[in-house]
Amino acid sequence: MNALKAILYYFSIVIAIIFLGLPYAYFHCYRKRDWSDYTRICCYFFPWLFPKFGIDVEVEGKENIPDKDGFVIVSNHQSFLDINVIFASVSHTAFVAKSTLWKVPYFGWVLDRTGSIPVYRSDPKKNAGMGKKIAERTAKGYNFCVFPEGKRAGDGVMFRFQNGIFRIAKTNPVNILPITLIDTGKRLPKTKLGLFPGKVKVVIHPVLKPSDYENMSMEELRDGVHDIVESALPYASGELLNQVKG
Repeated sequence: MNALKAILYYFSIVIAIIFLGLPYAYFHCYRKRDWSDYTRICCYFFPWLFPKFGIDVEVEGKENIPDKDGFVIVSNHQSFLDINVIFASVSHTAFVAKSTLWKVPYFGWVLDRTGSIPVYRSDPKKNAGMGKKIAERTAKGYNFCVFPEGKRAGDGVMFRFQNGIFRIAKTNPVNILPITLIDTGKRLPKTKLGLFPGKVKVVIHPVLKPSDYENMSMEELRDGVHDIVESALPYASGELLNQVKG
């Protein structure tokens, strides 16, 4: 039954992309020549979809979301559900994501339209100018979401953050919004096909402005943001931490 729920969930998203995403792209974005909020429709769709599958999203710290668009969300990564939850609880957003996603039929076109930026892991030279692109697009009102772990943590325990977005932030300063996602991996696991109803929690931490980290090294910024995100995870305190890491 849980496997069937997962299949129906993915199918619902595909149908929504076709019958909601395409008309929205044409009538709202293409005709206005403004694609900065192409994914805004997701901010309405997923809050409607989640209750149909028994997913309850609790949000803490919503007051920390910047009033003005043009910021970078930095989050832990457990599940395909992460992106959907961010749309529902934080903001419309583009993504900095692995380049292979651009090869997926139609989905690659969607990523381009959202202003998302590919990361070329096999040919890092192609990543030249990424910081400039992010700076230009955030100045135009695009938000970005980055998962610096580089892959989903199947057991919910965070990996170390990679340098990319933090190196970019030191040379092309942006507002950084740390986000902690809790139990998304339990609802829609990485390791098996199944959707399991229940609660997901989103903790939105205070935004880091360029003035907050201008005197930090790239490593200090990277590790500091990692610690902020990890601090809200259940295992990051007390006896449970020792059970998980010991």
